[in-house]
Amino acid sequence: MSEFNRLLLNLHAEARRCDRDQAMLGALGVGAFAYPHQLDSVHRMLTAPACRWLLGDEVGLGKTVQAIMVMRALAAQSPRPFIAALVVPDDLVEQWEKELLARGHAIAIEAGEAGDASSNLVIRLARPSRIAAGGRINPDKVDLLLVDEFTKLQVAVRSELIAAARTIPHVLAMTATPALHQSRTRGELLELLEPEAARIARAEDRSILKVLAEREEAALARFGGELVDAGRRRAVEDAFGVYRRLIRTQRTDYPDTLPQRRYQPIRVAPTDGDVERARATRAYLEAAEVAGLGYQRNALLQVAGRSPQSLRERLSTLKRTQTVQDAWRRIDTVLRDEPGDAKLDALVDHLRGVLARKPHARVMIVAEDNPTTDYLHDTLSKLVDAKVARKRRVMRAAEELEVQIAVLRDALEEFVSGEANILIAAIDAREGHNLQFADEIIFFALPWSPHDIQQWIGRIDRLGTRGVPSSRTIAITPIVTEGSIEARILDVLEATGVFEKSDVYDEAEWAEISDAINAAAEGSSGAGWTEATSCARDLGDAADEWLKSTRLPPSPRTGIAEKRASRLRARDYACPLVAGEDDAKLSWFQWRERGLDILLKLAREEYFDIRNARDGEQTFKTIWYKSKDPELPLGEIDASHSGHRQAFIARRTAIECPPNTSVEQGGASKRRLHFLDHGCSLHDQLVAALCERPVATDLTSEFTVEYPTDHPILALEGRRLLVAVATLDLSRALSPDLEAVVGPADPTASRAEQEARAATLRTLEAALAADRRWLLDHCPPEFLVSVFLEDGAGFTAVPAAAAAVLDLSHARQRGRQLGRRRSALAETSLVQARKAAQQDLQKRGSEALNRALLAVSGGVDHRLFAVDVDAEAQLAAARAELAGAETLDQKLVFNQAAVRGAALAVRLAEAAGAARRGWLAGAATAVAEQAALGKARYFWLVPRRISEEPPVDPR
Repeated sequence: MSEFNRLLLNLHAEARRCDRDQAMLGALGVGAFAYPHQLDSVHRMLTAPACRWLLGDEVGLGKTVQAIMVMRALAAQSPRPFIAALVVPDDLVEQWEKELLARGHAIAIEAGEAGDASSNLVIRLARPSRIAAGGRINPDKVDLLLVDEFTKLQVAVRSELIAAARTIPHVLAMTATPALHQSRTRGELLELLEPEAARIARAEDRSILKVLAEREEAALARFGGELVDAGRRRAVEDAFGVYRRLIRTQRTDYPDTLPQRRYQPIRVAPTDGDVERARATRAYLEAAEVAGLGYQRNALLQVAGRSPQSLRERLSTLKRTQTVQDAWRRIDTVLRDEPGDAKLDALVDHLRGVLARKPHARVMIVAEDNPTTDYLHDTLSKLVDAKVARKRRVMRAAEELEVQIAVLRDALEEFVSGEANILIAAIDAREGHNLQFADEIIFFALPWSPHDIQQWIGRIDRLGTRGVPSSRTIAITPIVTEGSIEARILDVLEATGVFEKSDVYDEAEWAEISDAINAAAEGSSGAGWTEATSCARDLGDAADEWLKSTRLPPSPRTGIAEKRASRLRARDYACPLVAGEDDAKLSWFQWRERGLDILLKLAREEYFDIRNARDGEQTFKTIWYKSKDPELPLGEIDASHSGHRQAFIARRTAIECPPNTSVEQGGASKRRLHFLDHGCSLHDQLVAALCERPVATDLTSEFTVEYPTDHPILALEGRRLLVAVATLDLSRALSPDLEAVVGPADPTASRAEQEARAATLRTLEAALAADRRWLLDHCPPEFLVSVFLEDGAGFTAVPAAAAAVLDLSHARQRGRQLGRRRSALAETSLVQARKAAQQDLQKRGSEALNRALLAVSGGVDHRLFAVDVDAEAQLAAARAELAGAETLDQKLVFNQAAVRGAALAVRLAEAAGAARRGWLAGAATAVAEQAALGKARYFWLVPRRISEEPPVDPR
C-alpha cells in the first residue's frame, strides 16, 4: 500500500468530479464523438430557460446521440433519480436499446420491470402499440418525455403524449421529417413544446397556431426597431418566434461533417427474359383493365421490376378469370423459362469487382421485399466469394412483432460485426438502423419514392465513423435495365438530386414526386415521364414553405457552433497534466481521457488488476479486484472471483463502428462493455468511492517519492515542495426555498387549488433547475493546485510543477513512495509556507471568481429577457384559464372551486415570475457571497531519482 498513491487517487477523483460539470454538465460522458452542431444544440437545450425542444436535424446528423447527451446531463444535475419516458416506434426499439447501452450507459426498462438501482437515470420504455391499446404515461412520475418520430405515431398516441407533456417539465421530440407544412401536425408539435400557449388556446377555444402568431406579432410591434442588431434579433427570435424551440440542422450547414458521396448508376441492356417479363406484365394489366378488375398498375409494375422471384410470388395472387387467363399464363410461361436477368448479372460482376479491390468491403443491397431478398441471397451465396446476410421484412402482427425482430436480429449483426460482407435488406431496414461503416449501397430494387431513397442512403451516410468524415467516400449504385420503367424512374429521381445530396424537403413535395412517378407509370406515353422529370427538377422551390408562418425564422448557427467547439477543444482539463513533446495537438477531449488514464494507473497499483484484452477488432480492458476482500467495494464488481471482472474502454478511438455493447474473452460468456466516463455506473462508483477515501495530511506531512529517470519533477530533485489543493464550487449559489414562494400546503383547500399549487411548484422547480444549469455553465467548479519550492529562507511558487507532482509515471515507468514522515521544518517556516500557499490559492480562486462574475454579469440581461417572456406566458395562460372559469355557472359549487383554483394559479404565476427574476438578478451577488474555497489540503513532497530499475507499466 502506498499512501502517496492513494492521496493522488483521491485528488484525481476530486478533479474528475469537477470535470463532470465542466464537461457540459455531464453531457459529454456519452460514448460518441461530439461534432460542432451537436455541441451547440445540446448546450442550447440544456441552458435554455426551459428544456422543451423539437430536434429536427436531417437524417444521419446524430439526433439520437444528442438526445442521450441531454438526458444524461439532466440526470447528472438532478438531486434525485431522474425518470425519462422513452416513446419510439416499435420497430425502432431495438436500435434505441443498443444506442442507449453503447452510448448512454443506460438500459430502457419495459413497463412493469424494476429500474436500474446503480444509476441516477431510469428510462421507462413506453411502446406506442401499448399506448394505443390503452396504456398511459403518468406525467407526475416522469421528468423527461423523449419521443422519436412523433409525426409517424398514431393519432391516439400523439394525443396521449400531448396530454402528458402538459405537466412533464422536460420534453424532447425528434424527427428528421417534422411535416411542419401540415397545420395539424405543426399544431400538435407546438402543443408538446409550448404548454402555456396550448393552455391559452384551450381556454379561449382557439388554435395554438393563432396564439403563437399573435405572440410573435406583438413582439415585432414591441421590438421591431431593435432587430437591426443581430444579437438582439436572435434574442427576440429565441423568446417569441413561433419556432423558437425548433432545432433544425442541415447537412449544408456543415459540409465537412459527413462523408462524400460517389454516385455511380449502372444501366444494363435487357436480356430476352427481362423484355418478355415486362411485356407479359403489361399485357396482363391491359387485359385486367379491359375486364374491369381494378388493378393498380403501379403496384404490379413495382413488383415486376424488383425480381423474377417477386413477380413469381405475386403471380399466385393474381386473378385468373376467363378474360385474363391467357395473359396470366403468359407470365407463368415466361417465369418458367427463366431466360435471364440482366440486373442480377450486373450485380454479381459489380460485387466481384468491389471485393477484389477491397476484400473487407461491406455492401448493403436494397431488395425492398422478401422474395427479392431471398432471390438475391440464394444466388449471391453461390456466385460471390463472401458471406451474405439478409434482413427480411417483418410481419406486422402485433403479437408476433417482438419475436420476429429477435429472430431476424442475428442476420443484421453478422453484417454489423463484419462476419458478412454483404447485407441484402427488405424495407424494414430502411429506417432506424445505423450502418455507417458500410462502403456502398446498391439499389437492386429501386424504390419509386425519393423519400424512401433518402431514408435508405441515410442508413450509411451518417455520423459515427472513425477518422475525418469528409475524407470517407460512400458509393451509391442503382442498377436498372435500359428501356424499363425503372430506368425512367431513375431519370426522375436523378432530377431531384436525391442520390448526390441529402436535402430534406417537405413531405408534401416528396409525395408530389411520388405521385408524378405513379401517374406516369399508369400511362403509356412519354409525356407523363416528361412531366414527372420537370416536377422533380423544381423540387425544393417550396422546401421552406412552412417558414412563411413566421416572421422570426430561426437564424443560422454554424458560426456559433464552430466557435463553441473550438473553445471547448482548446480548454484545459480540470486537473493539471504533464504535456509531452507529442502532445501539442491534443484537444481537451483527449486530455480528459489522459486524466482518466492516470487515475486508472494509480487505481491498479492499489486496488485492482487491470489488463488489456481483445475481442476481434475490439480492444478493451478488464478490471477486477486483487483480493477477495476489497478495500474499495464497488457495486459493479463482484469480488468473489476474477470471472466477475468488468470490461471497459476509456478512449473514444477505441469505439468500434457501430459500437459494441458487449465483448467475449477466452470463451467466457459475453460481458457488457462499459465506456468509462460520466454516467457510466462503473466510472461514477469508482470516482465516488475514491472521493470518499481521502488520505489525511496536514502541513507537517512529508512524502519522499522516487520518480523514473527523466521525469519532469526531477528538475527539482532533492528539493522540498509544498503542495496545496482546494476547490472552488459555486453551484449552490441558487438555492432558494421554493415552498416559501408558493406558500404552505392547505389540506382544506379545494382540489383545484391544490392542483394549482402543485403545478406551480413543479414548474418553478424545473425553472430553478434550468437556471442552475445556466449558472453552472457560466461558473463551473475549479480544481486548484499550488506548488511552492523551499528556497533558502523563503518559498517560491513553481506552478509548472503541479502537473508533474500529480503523475508518477513517465516513459511507461512509474515511481514509488519511499516513505512518509513529519516535516523537519521549523514552525515559523511552516506558517510562512502555508501563508504563501493560501495567498496563491486565494489569488487563483479570486481570478476564477472574477471570470465567473464577468460571465454571469455579461449574460444575465439576456437571461432575464428570456425568463421574463416565459413568466409572461405563464401568467397569460393562468389569466386565460381564470377568464374561462369565470364564464361558468357560478351557482355550481365545483365551478366556484374552479374559479378559486384558477385565481390561485394567477397569484402563484405572478409570485413565481417575480421570484425567478429576483434569483437571476441577484445571481452575481449570490455567486460572490457563496464564493469560498473548500478546505485546503497540504502536503510536502521531496522527489528523488529512482534507485533501481523501476517496474514497467504493462500499458
